[in-house]
Amino acid sequence: MLLFHNAGEARSRYSYYLAEILRMEGFVDFSEEDISALDANLLGRHDLIILPRAALSRAHIGQLVDYVQDGGRLIAFQPEPQLAGELGLRPTFRGLDAGLLHINTSQPALQGLCSEPVQVLTPAVAWSWDAAETVSQLAVIRPPGNGTEEETPAVVSTEVGRGAAVLFAYDLPYTVARLRQGNPDHVDLCFAGLDGIYRPSELFVGQLPLEQMLIPQADLHTALLARLIEELAPRPRLWYYPHAEQSSVLIMTSDDDWSTLPQFETLLDGLRRRQARCTFYVVPNTNLTRGHIEAWEAEGHTFSVHPALEADTVRQMKIEEPQSALVGPMLAENIERYQREFGRPVRTVRQHAVRWRGYVDAARDLSDLGVRMDLNYIAVSPFLGYMCGSGRPLRFVDEAGALIDCFQQPTHWTEECLIHPEFVFSFKWPVERALEETGAIIRRAARRYYTPVALNSHPVSFATYSSPLIEGNWDTAVAEGMPILSADDWLDWTESRDQLRITLDAAGATLHAASPLPAATILLPPALGAPRTTGQTGRQERWGRRYATISFSDLAPGIPYRFDYSNGEGTK
Repeated sequence: MLLFHNAGEARSRYSYYLAEILRMEGFVDFSEEDISALDANLLGRHDLIILPRAALSRAHIGQLVDYVQDGGRLIAFQPEPQLAGELGLRPTFRGLDAGLLHINTSQPALQGLCSEPVQVLTPAVAWSWDAAETVSQLAVIRPPGNGTEEETPAVVSTEVGRGAAVLFAYDLPYTVARLRQGNPDHVDLCFAGLDGIYRPSELFVGQLPLEQMLIPQADLHTALLARLIEELAPRPRLWYYPHAEQSSVLIMTSDDDWSTLPQFETLLDGLRRRQARCTFYVVPNTNLTRGHIEAWEAEGHTFSVHPALEADTVRQMKIEEPQSALVGPMLAENIERYQREFGRPVRTVRQHAVRWRGYVDAARDLSDLGVRMDLNYIAVSPFLGYMCGSGRPLRFVDEAGALIDCFQQPTHWTEECLIHPEFVFSFKWPVERALEETGAIIRRAARRYYTPVALNSHPVSFATYSSPLIEGNWDTAVAEGMPILSADDWLDWTESRDQLRITLDAAGATLHAASPLPAATILLPPALGAPRTTGQTGRQERWGRRYATISFSDLAPGIPYRFDYSNGEGTK
């Protein structure tokens, strides 16, 4: 499998983010090349070509068409009209600026995928085709609120010669970036009518309809892409979690907010009863000492910094200077102080009051300071749940398509946004309703979407009013078989999984680890047949499809982990 880039071409800028999406979806066997290297010899060495939106020469178009006609497989995002025409589609030179994607799960290739309509926030072109063409419509885009009369094809498959192509009318990686990171036009503006603090949630006001916030929209886009890769060129892929039976995890965090020691102990007691781990984010002038941190680390919990301004208290967060000028220095000062005071690295982070800067400017600051995972994208009024359209970790990307080496891990709720009786950003729900809403999110994450859920609880809140909600969330997760992990545990897994690679050959494949890893699981789609391996094998149903699974334990760098499969005919 080969992914092309077009360095320096603005339309192709999200191709590097597309590579992140492929790895997140478990495809870790692909190569990457610049479009300038495209020739028949290079194409012929690969079973599947993935082409981002890109400017192509007439020669490149001819080579791609020849490749497909000779039996190759192609996935292309908003291909040039000339390429689309050669592949059986007729450009209409019309399109939509935005709409809702409807996946046709009655198509055999897409059966079992989630069928909820999801937003496309980027332009989509329109095509038509002759009845004689072997073209199948896999998904359509409809304007919100309209019927089918204005729908336009969104994803089509076409057979050309001995090969096949799937063409996306929209730029999927660009759409995923918008869904996950919000509207860049809202940079440093407050639109939600809350308290004047600029948070990541402001980037989603006006972009995310409330009826879509309970759907992991970005995850459904990437699941569609993953299924189409499996259909065109079946290949092994990494499962999202270490063990085959895992379908989700709950990531637990706790913002210090000057809680008392008894309040910390109350929260810790609840965690202990469920063998759960938590990352605590520690404020300046905390009540904790190194001794407390060392004792609780011995139980498996982790600690990091909760950056705050000097004037911050629990109730007072007003500032005189523009927030955009304060966040950068605040992060640098707080991280330096925490490391000096507690002698510990800062690997994951959440800011006090979830203060943000710019579109991804704060993420770039964090990356420069060595922070590896950010949990500031928390659903704040009017949102709950999948504000970012995802529960999965993925590196940030800026508007120019440059990746930022810090993972964006969405946080789905905190108690103060749901049941606090006074805060302006609280829904002020009774606990019973909050349990019903959040419990449904957890169950769907485990049973339908296979996406993580991250939540936050303050020790002071847990000890005074929110324990019925948070303990109910924990118990729901435990009942669904979801481990309750700290953010740092989750980062450890995310980074280690991100470094795994698979090499393919004529009979099967080999898994390679770049760092020690307790466990990892491979999914084999049905077309690959039964596995032969020294790893532990089994079967799991995911997205309505029955996969063979292979799990390896105690992976070490430099050791190949071999697995073959009965239909291994060689992939390139």
